[in-house]
Amino acid sequence: MSIDQYFNEIVSNVDKEIFSYLKGDTKDLYEASLYLLKAGGKRLRPLILVASSDLVGGERTRAYKAAAAVEVLHNFTLIHDDIMDQDTLRRGKPTVHVVWGVPTAILAGDLLHAKAFEILNDALRGLDGERYFWALSTFSRSVIVISEGQAMDMEFEKRADVTEAEYVEMIKRKTAQLFACSSALGGIVGGGDRGAVEKLYSFGMDLGISFQIVDDILGLTADERELGKPVYSDVREGKKTILVIKALEMASDKERKIILEGLGSKDSEKVRAAAEIIKSLSLDYAYDMAERYLDRALKSLNSIEGKSEIAGMALKYLAEFTVKRRK
Repeated sequence: MSIDQYFNEIVSNVDKEIFSYLKGDTKDLYEASLYLLKAGGKRLRPLILVASSDLVGGERTRAYKAAAAVEVLHNFTLIHDDIMDQDTLRRGKPTVHVVWGVPTAILAGDLLHAKAFEILNDALRGLDGERYFWALSTFSRSVIVISEGQAMDMEFEKRADVTEAEYVEMIKRKTAQLFACSSALGGIVGGGDRGAVEKLYSFGMDLGISFQIVDDILGLTADERELGKPVYSDVREGKKTILVIKALEMASDKERKIILEGLGSKDSEKVRAAAEIIKSLSLDYAYDMAERYLDRALKSLNSIEGKSEIAGMALKYLAEFTVKRRK
């Protein structure tokens, strides 16, 4: 089986699980909840979870359900993030709150949040009590940590003195936590021992950090069609990405003034001027940083004695894809 076939089989089965749970007679609510899931998405987290389960010799039916729970949770965070950031595009389409209004979008997110736990509960049926508790606490703890990360991200928008260490801590929580949850949860539901699960968690955490750094880069370098959302939106929202932090550190007084004027501005020319300076000063540094975290992720992965060769190859491919992707 090729890696493409392996991925397609996983995505197809996870999607079946997702769509079997997201049904109800409250039409607008369920349509809004399914909207982003039907709009595409890479299904990276489900792929990581199922491949991690396969790596430790797990059973697919359980892994598919757990992966569906993670993807549903991820889409809950996207709907609420878009409301908070007032973003109008996601995956190349108008965001949920633009189509259905903010109240229905909030409810759709709430529904997905609850459904994620319902699906996970079914995924864990039949596991011994200790492993059930381990899986549930890993998942529920991640929801808490992601909320903390989002709050940090919003707080940073008001500050010009955010440090690199603070940025890494924020993206560990906001983005990397769900990657770490996915890989660890795959190991847990797949029957992996504590050592293997800890290594899978480290793999997911470092991969998630690398992923977010590349996401921040693409927010400045990809065109809107590739990105699926407005270009320079991070600058317009005043986000303190690693590129902004490093650029402010390296900028001359004149450049720093232009960057600070563009951050959080509604003036598209000021935003563009700031973005161009940020790119010129910090792009290489950000790419190098992403590569460093990728290397760490691969080191953790390579230290696991896997039971499936294709699962190991698939996880390595997914890790390398995060740095080389264009959207």
